Amino acid sequence: MHPELLAAVRRRLSLRTGVLWLLSLAVVYYFTSNLAMVVGIATAYLFVGTTDLLADLPGVDERWVKAGFAVTLGAASTAWLWYTLFVTGGQAWLPLAAVVASVWFIFDVRADFVQNRRLDTSEGFEDLTSTEAMLVMQHAHLVVQTLQDEPMTVPELATACDLTASRVEDVIDIASEDGTIYPVDPDAEQSRYAVDDQQLGVSGLGRQAVGGFSGLLGRVVRPFTDQF
Repeated sequence: MHPELLAAVRRRLSLRTGVLWLLSLAVVYYFTSNLAMVVGIATAYLFVGTTDLLADLPGVDERWVKAGFAVTLGAASTAWLWYTLFVTGGQAWLPLAAVVASVWFIFDVRADFVQNRRLDTSEGFEDLTSTEAMLVMQHAHLVVQTLQDEPMTVPELATACDLTASRVEDVIDIASEDGTIYPVDPDAEQSRYAVDDQQLGVSGLGRQAVGGFSGLLGRVVRPFTDQF
């Protein structure tokens, strides 16, 4: 294994993280008894984690990972739909949803190549790839929760949240656009950041919901509008 890749894997994986994810999947299966849902969640997590990992490595085009996932998902979901319709005769909404998702992913990765869009060149929520959008939302929630305890610098946040410094900076860049995260001492050598509690209140959540819905809608249709 490439030394840089091995080091990146070691930074991101831990026994605690693995145990928590296994427990989460066990809870999902306990309440749903749906093995397909558990497999889907685990597959999505592995795909998102792998893409995020490769995005931090120089010289690696993570878009090919996304393309491979899209093709694999399309083939598997099509076979699943055929099996459901012609063999078991069961409900086909779940495999049909998987087919639709795979088509969306295929168009999305083609749009990334057409527009020469990479994960590390995103400048706002509307410019993110599908995997990056999910990651930023997840990491932003973690960073905001951590900053509610006390202001922190980027290295301190990276350590506390078990993220890379570049990932924390991406979250701060996006969250600072509406003032959710702001610098406490911007003139310091390493500025500390804090959270505006008003942005997390009812009115703040309303503004974020409107902006988030607009950004999400634009993100859903983008693969079909960025094909040329």
